[in-house]
Amino acid sequence: MRISTAEIKMLIKKCVSNGGTYTVEDLKNYITANSDKEMTRGQLSGAVFQLADAKEIIRVERGLYSKNVMSAFNEESTESQENSELKEELYKTLNKIEKELINVIGNVDIWNLSGEEFELITKVRELKSAIAQIKAQCK
Repeated sequence: MRISTAEIKMLIKKCVSNGGTYTVEDLKNYITANSDKEMTRGQLSGAVFQLADAKEIIRVERGLYSKNVMSAFNEESTESQENSELKEELYKTLNKIEKELINVIGNVDIWNLSGEEFELITKVRELKSAIAQIKAQCK
């Protein structure tokens, strides 16, 4: 049975994740040791080319490849930035919700509430506390 190029690329990325530089022969030996499927030279060279083109590995010099450390750093930086943007959006949204709740509750005469309405106000206050906790996590 023949191995797919996607599987070859996955194994190459696993191999170079340990750091260091690897020859194509090293990559071939790693794939052979970690897969019981057959592979052609064309598949291997195509997978190495695709990974280098996608900047997931870098060509150190002819026939030597290594993990692209900057690629991993950029992925982490992008993820961190996306998380930061999410937190900022959540914080803004929760602020708006909190202001609306204050507007509604601020105009209520507590002495004239029914038992059911008073229970709702209590739940809204609990919600306001939960919103404050979430906002604290966003900052």
